[in-house]
Amino acid sequence: MLDLILLTKTTEKIGLVQNKHDILELAIDRPDQSQQLGSIFLGKVVTVDQSLQAVFVDIGQAQLAYLEKKEIPQFRKDQTQSIESLLYEGQSIIVQIIKDAYQDKGARLTMNITIANHALVYLPYGNYLAVSKKLKQTQADHLKEQLEPLCEAEEGLVIRTAARQYSIDQLADQISQLRLFWQTILTKADKQRPPQMIYEDHLITDRLIRKFSFDRINQIYVDQAIIANQIKTRYPELEHKISWEKQIDSILHMPVDALFQSIIQSEVVCDSGVTLVIDHTEALTVIDVNSSGFTGKMNQYNFSYKVNQIALKEIVKQIRLRNISGMIVVDFLRMKDRKSQQSIVQQFKQAVNADPVRTQIYGFTDLGLFELTRKREAPPHALSLSKRLIELRDFTLESKVYQLERKLIATTDEAVIVEVTREFRKMWDQLIDNKIFSQHVQTEVNFLESKGVKDYHIKRSGSSELINEFIYENQKLKVDKLN
Repeated sequence: MLDLILLTKTTEKIGLVQNKHDILELAIDRPDQSQQLGSIFLGKVVTVDQSLQAVFVDIGQAQLAYLEKKEIPQFRKDQTQSIESLLYEGQSIIVQIIKDAYQDKGARLTMNITIANHALVYLPYGNYLAVSKKLKQTQADHLKEQLEPLCEAEEGLVIRTAARQYSIDQLADQISQLRLFWQTILTKADKQRPPQMIYEDHLITDRLIRKFSFDRINQIYVDQAIIANQIKTRYPELEHKISWEKQIDSILHMPVDALFQSIIQSEVVCDSGVTLVIDHTEALTVIDVNSSGFTGKMNQYNFSYKVNQIALKEIVKQIRLRNISGMIVVDFLRMKDRKSQQSIVQQFKQAVNADPVRTQIYGFTDLGLFELTRKREAPPHALSLSKRLIELRDFTLESKVYQLERKLIATTDEAVIVEVTREFRKMWDQLIDNKIFSQHVQTEVNFLESKGVKDYHIKRSGSSELINEFIYENQKLKVDKLN
């Protein structure tokens, strides 16, 4: 069973998934690096590229987004059509993000819109019906037979595993609700000019929740009562599992800042002293298994195999926790017999089954390297948190701003003075909405500009009397009161 912990007070929204023992998954949503997978836009075609048979679309992001011909509904009907016969430059189109922008690459788009709830995925232009492979064949056939006649015109459906929990009448109501929601999107698009977002699929309060089967969710803890009530309204089936937790940090297995710090470090210590070194490049991620600190006892024959077994469990955990995706190469200890290699492959396949993100295992190459790919839906967390992806040692200035915001909202002292550099203050003003910040912070916050600190330093924290005394004794210093 899984607990979802949603931290929504701060500018940087954070979602964590944990079981009884470990934090399994992390989601980070920042305004400067917003993850908009699943969001729907009214875009404008900027360039029709005949050589690529694709178009570049302005959806209001820094880079133009990319739409392939195969992602256009009309192409599915007649695959002999060229891209220039389907779309033209300057045309307004409704598109959905299927892969977030990454580094210098724009987002990838589709015009085959999908709108999902817990049990169904509604496809306005799908023109087909699919059923989850996890359903028994008799259940699948029954649901398909009953729901297919409810689709209108070009509509399609994907029937998810959770659909078995509902009656046909309830599913019919859900189809009507999803259809009505799509109509509201079309109506909104008619009143807008491109580029414009017309529907946002929120990462923390929507996508993270829908990612898991509801029967696997034990509890959802939210740090704001108003957000908890909004989630209950959108997901009434989960109402009894959603709760507002004022002291939400006490539920976490590890403080957020400590978790972030562990994610940006390249070395990971596993059980029995086995270590992993995780290196990122622009093309792929390389994970090296090191046995120099191994403390277990065994004979020479099964030494490599046992170390690889220990490493395997931690590798799968770190890939999911760090959101590592794309091409991944693991340099396991060399195993002489093929049977041991095959055993590691099977164990790896079994271990990644718990990860909701699709992972493809290719196994060992002739050089003994283990290859896999994991679907990239968003950048790795290390890229968001760290200054450099290849040299993961220090937080970005943006990360430190969000870090301080969390600390200030969490503190119960009456007042605080924070020394900040000019660059830090500029970044704070750029990222933090002071009006919203003031609603959540309980302490009086004062900024003191200084050249003698690295980014920021909490100089004084305590009673209002203590802070006022410091300000009085240091009247020459320019202290800026934030709230």
